[in-house]
Amino acid sequence: RRADYGYSANDVPNRFVFSAVYELPLGNGKRWVTQGPAAVGGWSLSDVTTLQSGPPVTVVTQTNSTNAFSTGSLRPNVLGNPNLSSPGVHEWFNMTDFAQPAIYQFGNEGVGIIRAAGIVDTDLSLQRSFKFRERMKLQARGEFFNLTNHTNFGLPNTTFGSPTFGQVTSASNGRQIEISLRLEF
Repeated sequence: RRADYGYSANDVPNRFVFSAVYELPLGNGKRWVTQGPAAVGGWSLSDVTTLQSGPPVTVVTQTNSTNAFSTGSLRPNVLGNPNLSSPGVHEWFNMTDFAQPAIYQFGNEGVGIIRAAGIVDTDLSLQRSFKFRERMKLQARGEFFNLTNHTNFGLPNTTFGSPTFGQVTSASNGRQIEISLRLEF
């Protein structure tokens, strides 16, 4: 049972989220550019930034050789420390440190002994509101998702014996830009 003690899949030790909305001080009645065309005022900027360390993952085998009708996958034997000092997408952990357990035996791997990649994401929005009448407003908005175009890797393949074992084969979307209009009445 000692091998069943470890980090759960939702254990993220470091997470920072910054969220802000700021109305730019431009235009009539504001601090800067108080005189001039109406298009100068009404701008606001919003931001959501997330920095997070990676979740723990557990290696499993493709075959359950215990003949015990256990539910779920079997964990392999760990021969050494599988964590690498500088993991890469082709080898996130040391794949040679795992072995299929002998027949009728459970592996000695603990739960969550490897950490996946973390998240670095900044979403930014710039919007401008135009007031037509007392109850009618048009909002033009530009949104930038993953503004810095940082690559956020998916989880590594943790199925021992798989052709892509130990590799990261997915990532979140790159920078996306969305432009929209919204009419409120």
